[in-house]
Amino acid sequence: MQRRFARANTPGGSRTGTIVVAVLGAYVVAGLAWWLTTRPATVLADSALLSGAVEGNPTWAWVCGAAVIASGSAVARAVGPLATSPEHGFWMLATPVDRAALLRPRVMATFVVAAVAGAAGGRLAAYAGAVTLWTPLAGVGAAFGVSVAAAAVLTQARVLPARTISTLQVLFTVTAAGAAVAATVGFEVRAALPWTPVVAVVGVSVGLAVGAMRACGRITATELDEGADIAVAAEVSIIGMDLTVLTGVANERAWRRIAHRPTRTLPRNRSRALLHVDVLRHVHRRSAFVVTAVTLAGAWTIGGMVSPIVAAWVQMAAVFLAAMVFSTGLRELSGNPELVGMLGADDRSLRLPLTVLPSCAAAAVAMVTAPLVGWSVPALVTVVAGSCGAVYRLRTRPPSTYDGLVLEIGVGQLPIDLIRQKLRGPDCLILTAALLAALS
Repeated sequence: MQRRFARANTPGGSRTGTIVVAVLGAYVVAGLAWWLTTRPATVLADSALLSGAVEGNPTWAWVCGAAVIASGSAVARAVGPLATSPEHGFWMLATPVDRAALLRPRVMATFVVAAVAGAAGGRLAAYAGAVTLWTPLAGVGAAFGVSVAAAAVLTQARVLPARTISTLQVLFTVTAAGAAVAATVGFEVRAALPWTPVVAVVGVSVGLAVGAMRACGRITATELDEGADIAVAAEVSIIGMDLTVLTGVANERAWRRIAHRPTRTLPRNRSRALLHVDVLRHVHRRSAFVVTAVTLAGAWTIGGMVSPIVAAWVQMAAVFLAAMVFSTGLRELSGNPELVGMLGADDRSLRLPLTVLPSCAAAAVAMVTAPLVGWSVPALVTVVAGSCGAVYRLRTRPPSTYDGLVLEIGVGQLPIDLIRQKLRGPDCLILTAALLAALS
């Protein structure tokens, strides 16, 4: 009834625009698919960004494939994978109707998205391993994508244990790390697959998908609502081009899992108290150390295969990411004007203590990755200063406003003021990257 009403009351003038946007989207998707399927297998190995001394290793295909599956498991675990809005759950799922019939279209859409993402991951794995016959890898990737989605639905329906998806995530993460170590030391694992194991994996995925379709009616409204906040936050972040909405919801869920902690006495000095709280935040939630360790491993792995300029940029990305994950206290303070007013000091006095921890993290990561740039002191100083400046500008950026200056051009509207707001922070990174290119 709602869809019929919407179609009957849709203004006629907007249908042309809808058709144009749909055709444009189809053109872009078809172009990307054509590009992915027609590039040679050595497109990454022949890139000018890589070092000429590096030879192709098919083991990198397994690294890429395992990383894609681990990422898909993390997304499925966070979203549900099935989620519904409060309105849909109240008006439809809470009524005596066939819940499985209502959820099966969502399950099918989830399987389609998972299959496409898995096939794209298989194609990227073929690029990483320089595999000429890429269709078996794409087929395996699509089958694994559907299998992960089906396992997540079965977990949500309480058919499989609650830790199934988290176990898959850890398993493939460890596999990707082990394969990366093996590829780094030069150990080669054949990545070209015959079609026999592909058919077997597809059969398993079809069985899991059929089981998920039959069991989706057992999913309760509470379980459907668990991942709705992440799904809505991701949609709002994409539309508003502001990731703080998504990161805020993710942080709230993380702190709920951590639950309460014992009360501690803070120092009487305000600056020392702020620094103490910032340290305790990361002691209680150790994900920042894990992210930094993974970033360091990735920087060392990639830095040995690329040209000197790209190695400097890789180091900059690692230092920036480490400073970002350790600057959550600065973000929380800058986004809470009530807390700032309650502390009774100017912004600079409150923000400076919260820059100590991210600055130390940036300096430590810069020293660990210094061999990537040949222990160049100017490069190290530039990386640390530019990354810390970018993090400070990004974390203290005020909320985005969408009513600023808009320039009318021949192809539409150009939001000048919104672009200016979004460049606060990335502008320091762009300048730092240009300086590193000049120093390399």
